[in-house]
Amino acid sequence: MQGRATIHKVIEFVRAKLPGFSKCTLIDMAPQTGIRQTRLLEGAYVMTKEDVAQRTRFEDSVARGRDYYYPYRTLLPRSVENLLVAGRHYSATSAAQKISREIPPCMAMGEATGTAAALALNAGVSVREVDIARLQKTLRAQGADPGDQKGPNADVPAIARSFAKEAA
Repeated sequence: MQGRATIHKVIEFVRAKLPGFSKCTLIDMAPQTGIRQTRLLEGAYVMTKEDVAQRTRFEDSVARGRDYYYPYRTLLPRSVENLLVAGRHYSATSAAQKISREIPPCMAMGEATGTAAALALNAGVSVREVDIARLQKTLRAQGADPGDQKGPNADVPAIARSFAKEAA
């Protein structure tokens, strides 16, 4: 409500103070405020800004961002059993979460957690005991890129070096 009131005050200011805007009107505004960051999970591993910036590869990677990777451990709460968390609430520092909360990797984390839950259920084990290699293989078979294998799309620094060599 405070945001809406502020928007209306800004419109009044613009109409009164900016030449050419005396008859401006508000056409639409979002029905609710988007919250960019709330609580963060404390998982078996906490992803750092350095992990994202340095494109750290993890043996248990199950989802990819543009050129950064999400280890399965960031989806496992440290103290709650048989729960997986995906999306912007994954286990990360505030700085890491701010630069890695894009929608496509959040969807990839969702696919990874759903697949892991199904594998755990079928194997009769907890989600903490899921066979990571089997999870990665299953995700690849479904058309996902868990980020566990090197490839030209995943290795931006390698591509940059390749272009530099060709240009020289």
